[in-house]
Amino acid sequence: MVYSTDGLVLREVAVGEHDKILTLLTPSEGRITVSAKGARSSRSKLGSATKLFTYANFEIYKKGEFRYAKDASITEPFFGLSDDIERMSLAAYLCEIACDITGESVSSVDVLRMTLNSFYAIAKGLYPLPIIKGVYEIRAAGISGYIPDLEGCAVCSEKTPKSGMLDVMNGCIYCEKCAEKHLNAAQKEMYEHPDLAERIIYCRMTPNTLAALRYALFSPPSRMFSFELKEKEEIGYFSHACEKYLLHHLERDFNTLNFYKSLF
Repeated sequence: MVYSTDGLVLREVAVGEHDKILTLLTPSEGRITVSAKGARSSRSKLGSATKLFTYANFEIYKKGEFRYAKDASITEPFFGLSDDIERMSLAAYLCEIACDITGESVSSVDVLRMTLNSFYAIAKGLYPLPIIKGVYEIRAAGISGYIPDLEGCAVCSEKTPKSGMLDVMNGCIYCEKCAEKHLNAAQKEMYEHPDLAERIIYCRMTPNTLAALRYALFSPPSRMFSFELKEKEEIGYFSHACEKYLLHHLERDFNTLNFYKSLF
């Protein structure tokens, strides 16, 4: 069976002297594995389209459980992702998240759309990298079914606390007064209980970072970056909270994230 599909190259692995194994993110089939014979040869018509971060239309031949790329035409190469080590490492981290939260034969339209939007924003330098990273992380958590309750304080129901905490473990927020019942003043920035059985992860929230978190989670994909945090401190709060929330609920770490953070 031969068919065509759009696909974003999330991973490429060299095989033998000239071949590649690709991990593609597609809209209807989700994450699929495709063999690209001869793609590493200088004469291959698949060469450019099978590079990491490339969005292309692939002609695929399926035989049994195996897929083979017959032809491909580039839709968007995202050249800007390879111009800078920070941009490239962040894009690699987003690819690893996308691989983790998608599966085969499962529609991945939302994940593909937000990944393409994020790649475009990174490549064009439209927003600070911590903002792009945070938005992707919190939306990935939401798509995976881990949507935090950001409506108001989980204890007193205050809607817009002047400051407070995101309770990562329980997926809710606390106003300052209610958070103080659990934490000492010196522990407010971010606290992790050393005993795993009693672990608490709180991340500081200001009105602006809370509003940004709500917007990033629930806005349409086409406008998911259309908010502004002017203060560097608040950008840090936002990015930190989104990262902690995703990693905790996926229950894993990412090597690409560790590399990205080592650059700063």
